Amino acid sequence: MAIMPKMSNVTVRRARIVDLPTLGRLGASLARAHHRWDPKRFFVVPKMHEGYAWWLGRELKSRKAVVLTAERAGRIVGYAYGRVEPRDWNALRDECGVAVDLIVSPRVRGQGVGRILGQALLAAFEKKGVPRVILLAATKNKDAQRLFHRMGFRPTVVEMALEIRRR
Repeated sequence: MAIMPKMSNVTVRRARIVDLPTLGRLGASLARAHHRWDPKRFFVVPKMHEGYAWWLGRELKSRKAVVLTAERAGRIVGYAYGRVEPRDWNALRDECGVAVDLIVSPRVRGQGVGRILGQALLAAFEKKGVPRVILLAATKNKDAQRLFHRMGFRPTVVEMALEIRRR
């Protein structure tokens, strides 16, 4: 059953085990993009796609996780992943939905798929009863920041990193 009606020939649905290899490849491409933007902050490892597929497969079993796929013409063209997280005293963050990944295949970017996936993720979190959704967007990922801003997200925290020399 689709979570959202078809829009722009795109259907969003819950991810299934059979989707994991494709989701793993998409997730690895997202990790590689982050690594290109800041290789000191973001790691990549050999067979990153397998690690992503394993992790998302594990998350499919969790009631706290939301893993959605976007399909066009029977092919997965993106996915969104998030989790319901409890109050976190370190971050001074109350219970919320955390949007972890949202990625769209390069060949269909700019066609509204990211917005459709993002709206479906927000709807899934709303159904889970969370009071807000937060996310992190890489500083250099201006396209994602524009999308999230148009969806109503506001900046709240700036992560900063400093490399410490080892002796």
